Amino acid sequence: MTKTIALGRGGFTFLVLLVFIVLFWGCSFGPKSFDELVDGQVNINLNPSGRVPLGTLAGFRTTEPTKASLEVYGDIVVKKSFDEFQTIHSIPILGLYADKLNTFKLTLTTEEGKSLSKEFTIQTAPLPDFLPSIDITKLEKTKMEEGLHLIEMLVANDGKFHSYTMMFDDNGAVRWYMDMSSTGQITYSALRNKLGNWLYLDWDDIYELDDLGRQVSKKQMTSFAGNHHVMEADNGNLLMGGTRKGADVVRADGRRVVTRFDHVLEWDLAANQPVNYWDIGEYLDIDRIVFNPGYSLDFMADWFHLNGIAKDPKDGSIIASGRSQGVVKMGADKSLKWIMAPHARWGRAGRTGQGNPTEPFLLTALDREGKPLPENVQFGIESTDDFSWNTGQHSMNILPNGNLLIFDNGMSRDFAEKPTYSRAVEYKIDDEKRTIQQVWQYGKERGLEMFSPITSDVDVLANGNRLITSGNIRLSGKPAHAKLIEITYPKNEVVFEAEIYFKDAKGTGEQAWAQFDLVYRGQRYNLYDDGQGKEIATSSKSTISAQALHQY
Repeated sequence: MTKTIALGRGGFTFLVLLVFIVLFWGCSFGPKSFDELVDGQVNINLNPSGRVPLGTLAGFRTTEPTKASLEVYGDIVVKKSFDEFQTIHSIPILGLYADKLNTFKLTLTTEEGKSLSKEFTIQTAPLPDFLPSIDITKLEKTKMEEGLHLIEMLVANDGKFHSYTMMFDDNGAVRWYMDMSSTGQITYSALRNKLGNWLYLDWDDIYELDDLGRQVSKKQMTSFAGNHHVMEADNGNLLMGGTRKGADVVRADGRRVVTRFDHVLEWDLAANQPVNYWDIGEYLDIDRIVFNPGYSLDFMADWFHLNGIAKDPKDGSIIASGRSQGVVKMGADKSLKWIMAPHARWGRAGRTGQGNPTEPFLLTALDREGKPLPENVQFGIESTDDFSWNTGQHSMNILPNGNLLIFDNGMSRDFAEKPTYSRAVEYKIDDEKRTIQQVWQYGKERGLEMFSPITSDVDVLANGNRLITSGNIRLSGKPAHAKLIEITYPKNEVVFEAEIYFKDAKGTGEQAWAQFDLVYRGQRYNLYDDGQGKEIATSSKSTISAQALHQY
């Protein structure tokens, strides 16, 4: 049986008073300021790794569980919220300006919903004077994909490239950069993995670094070296360009030559060992020379020059781009699917030149109506309005419709030495019939103002636009520079364009290896990104081990 307790007028008044006292007590004795909520001091550590001069770490404890958010002030504000309640905080603060007394605000929110804020200042150094200047020449913000503009900058250093991954905002201001010059040589293909950390290839070494450049892991490869391109497979393994140490070929003149940049490698990062590889020398004619051998430091050793990889989701096949030959598709079962290149001068495959004929695997070029194009087009001697072969290409993307999107550098297009144009181009390929059609392109209309014989990139953005990086423009009539161009698809309306002007300050500027600056690739990223356009780090806890933190 339930009893009902009746409160008289005095009892009700007492109850209201009791509630008021409890609320007043909580308000009176809870933290009244940010400093009261923090147990001790907020330690601000600018550039804790020595690699990220425009990033700082804020470390502190709170007297009760709180979640944190931050705001970096400036012409373009950077904001970030961390959603986990905790008492120990290690917050990366990204997006500072160079050569400025930066102001940022930290806000702490208790589990009861009380928010307290405090502003902090920190002075940053100027950018190194050898880094490029950036000019934004086109900006239609409402039509653009969100995010900062990332470039993989290679600074010539008298025969060796030093790598700087840079992000700049819509005003052209650099807001973050990773200085990898401590390796003493080129580090390839900055990739953000699913944890939001950065992966770099330094030949024998695979670095995993956080946004502040602190080392999460470093693995040294044996038997193989990684180069040019790395991507994260669905199973967590890495797919990368590879050089098998000691792998050689027998040239047509009988000479044995140790080769490089001619393998695709699947690497188990956790176990630090290879689990699979594709030896491209087994699929193609290693003696085929159709372009000027002077494009390579050593054409005999660097006969393929792998510079891009894609994995076909429908069958697990591997597609590899080789600047000096073309594009090749290899099955998960190691079978040869097709070869995408002008038909000129193909012979037998194999490292001894005694393998299978390659001609049956060459794709047949079709016009818009699906009819084979004339022989001169098939052989790459001529181009038409409908079709031009890719030459010296970089960067590959398999689109949802199965088409292949690449950056076609146009190196010796139609086997002519005169430069013409570079472009982003989309091809439709029929794997069974081994045919290829050109269905879209952008860049031919820009001519030499977008012509880059080396490096470069093209990507599809989340909003459907396409981001094109032309990495080394030196024949446009302007000073040497790179371009980052965002266009709508399929209308090809330019909604963003930036020009990155090189200094060539630490090289001679001559057309020789690592004597001139260039951009390797470009991307669109958010600070605190996971590499897939999604924010990460909902916790402000450090993902670095205590042992690793001790180094800083």
